[in-house]
Amino acid sequence: VAFCVLAMDEEYEWDIALQIHFTLIQAFCFDNDINIVRVNDIERLADIVGCNQDEEPKDVHCILVT
Repeated sequence: VAFCVLAMDEEYEWDIALQIHFTLIQAFCFDNDINIVRVNDIERLADIVGCNQDEEPKDVHCILVT
């Protein structure tokens, strides 16, 4: 894995389960020397990776780039 992209949208700040998920991903990346890139817009990240607008739900919070 070259790096990990985390999309942390303000809309999901209240979601405790997602915050725990992010913490575990970040700990894994730290332990395995994987760089983390943080972005703040899930919709933009979904567009970059080519997700269709018709797909439900848009769950593009974490992407591992190899």
